[in-house]
Amino acid sequence: MKLRKMAGAFLTYGDEVLLIQRGLHKKLAPGMWSCIGGHIEQEEHDNPLVACFREIEEETGITCSSITGLSLRYITTRKIDDEIRTGYYFFGKTTHRCALPECAEGALHWVNISEIPNLQMTFSIKSVSTHWQNNPNCTNVFLCGINRENNKIIWTVL
Repeated sequence: MKLRKMAGAFLTYGDEVLLIQRGLHKKLAPGMWSCIGGHIEQEEHDNPLVACFREIEEETGITCSSITGLSLRYITTRKIDDEIRTGYYFFGKTTHRCALPECAEGALHWVNISEIPNLQMTFSIKSVSTHWQNNPNCTNVFLCGINRENNKIIWTVL
């Protein structure tokens, strides 16, 4: 069994959130909408926040000095084929609505938060973003177990 760890960020400015529409060339979730993020490097396994800041800067050019309140809100776990995938999802705000650069991972967009339900996303990303929208003022960290066979989710507050 292989383990895969990922870190992602939902960055907001006003009523918009920064999302990426993954490139069609991507192996995982081509063409799907997602938060900013990616794989956690070996040296980052003990600190997913460091991985999250790295991914944000790599994909968007936004540095930690332009982000406020970035905090862990969700940890998801699911099994896909011979992998157990764990995602660490952070939420924060940008200090300004920056221009978006070209990104090798796909196309970056500022999206109105109300439009998120209409976007094609992976089950995990859709579940996290929906839970966040339904609990906008909650600061708990949630653990989310996902059963792919029946798309059942179990939410637990850590």
